[in-house]
Amino acid sequence: MFTLRVVRHGHQEQLLAECPAACVPARGEVLQLDVTDANGEPAGPSTLWRVISVTLHVPSVRSQPPADGSPLGVRLVEVAVLHDSEIPAPMAQRESAVLSEIL
Repeated sequence: MFTLRVVRHGHQEQLLAECPAACVPARGEVLQLDVTDANGEPAGPSTLWRVISVTLHVPSVRSQPPADGSPLGVRLVEVAVLHDSEIPAPMAQRESAVLSEIL
């Protein structure tokens, strides 16, 4: 597990979400951010965000082992996103073509 941080790309990066995660989103994927109440029920509108970059914060070989004795590892993955409606048409078409080749 690591912390997944979702940040809106732009001049003033805005934190949109931060939570524990076990999988890393890929560039070009769409994340759906949901608003939930204390019971996990929907409490507001969901929004779609396109991943434009993924940064894994990897400890270098010069890093000290954690004080708790756990092994070094990736603890933070940060993804930069744009609202799906903000993606320019040519860029969206190119991303769609790349994804179709992968799938």
